[in-house]
Amino acid sequence: MTEGLIRKEIVKEDDKEKTIYHYVDGENDIDIKSRETYKKKDIQIHYPFYIDRKTNEAKPKYRNIKFIIFEGFRNKIPQGFLKSPERGGYGATKQLKPLIRFLDALSYITILEISKNRKTEIKNNSLIINYKDLEIVRKYLNTQFKNFNETNRVAINNFLCLFLPQKFSKIKKKYSKGYLTNLFHEYEDLLNNLSIEDKNTLLSAFEKLSVTKREIFEKKQLVQTREKIEIIYIENVQKTFEKLLSSKRINEEKWQDFFKNNSWIFSQLFAYPTVLIKDKAYVGGKTIYNIEGKIVDYLYKNKLTKNSALIEIKTHTSRLLSKKPYRGEDVFFLDKNLSGAINQALDQKHTYLRDFKSTLVEGEEYESFDPKCLIIIGKISSLTKKQLKSFELFRRGLKDIEIITFDELYEKIKSILEIFKKDETTN
Repeated sequence: MTEGLIRKEIVKEDDKEKTIYHYVDGENDIDIKSRETYKKKDIQIHYPFYIDRKTNEAKPKYRNIKFIIFEGFRNKIPQGFLKSPERGGYGATKQLKPLIRFLDALSYITILEISKNRKTEIKNNSLIINYKDLEIVRKYLNTQFKNFNETNRVAINNFLCLFLPQKFSKIKKKYSKGYLTNLFHEYEDLLNNLSIEDKNTLLSAFEKLSVTKREIFEKKQLVQTREKIEIIYIENVQKTFEKLLSSKRINEEKWQDFFKNNSWIFSQLFAYPTVLIKDKAYVGGKTIYNIEGKIVDYLYKNKLTKNSALIEIKTHTSRLLSKKPYRGEDVFFLDKNLSGAINQALDQKHTYLRDFKSTLVEGEEYESFDPKCLIIIGKISSLTKKQLKSFELFRRGLKDIEIITFDELYEKIKSILEIFKKDETTN
């Protein structure tokens, strides 16, 4: 039997190299090695244990992990670990319990070393974790733990509110610091999969963050954060555009879906501010049998004058000119894809002007003062130098139609991205 009815950690051995501590409980006849501290090395070793309340015996806390080494902490214990045996026999706190349980289930790991100096790696039966790496895990788990508790608290309260509304009021969860950061780490390719609603929510939140004691700094930070999001968004649009351009077979619907989700691209084609009125817009032309109506891919308007513009989308693989010259070596005639698109756009414009009043949407304010027509079709890069001359002379001579190629539109996006990145590096 251990002498006296003490219940604490005592020095069991002490020499020039190290001091060995035991946890003793005289009442329950417990005497177990709990800790070692080294005198010439910045190392401390813990032997996690627990007291079995049924038998009053001291037992190893973990099945496979025999001890935990702390290196480089000057005899201090980092967050996430118990600092005295009286509180549970050393080992991990609630913050790091999930990590330790996971590691303890790996039978090949028997030693855990937390180090300020060494890199995270596995050596034989030891797992070495760098302290900075551990802190990332600890903060993540701590936030998840708080969020889990908060979720349960709110769920129980709101459940009781259903049956006892006179005693309980419905509440919402309180935000746990770090949870948003965890989301970005947890989900793969999160930024590239945000919906328009997600992006608007984030931007709205950033705008509200600017009112603080350090208002000037926060506003500058807000602008920089918003710019970064816009850069990432435009980069994603650029990559999607590149992927579509590289496709050899693609129908108009694919392009229409892309431009519908990124309608801001078309605003780069106008010298004035524009807004989208409608995609797949009806512009008139139905017979008495309610058939043969004319549909334009996109109907835009000048934000200030309200004058409208019609945009027709073809594909990037549409041929622009004939393969063989019509006269000499540098005079080519239009391919049927381009000539057909021009006639289609002119017909839509004619129908739109004729039936303008019947196509008006209630509550929508727009006009038809000789509306501009744009056709997105083909690629400049598909033309030879001699064909390019004919193409440019032809489209510059058009009065009512403007022809833009897909690769020209792509270059517009690249230019916008370069401007954003240039501004970011000069800030």
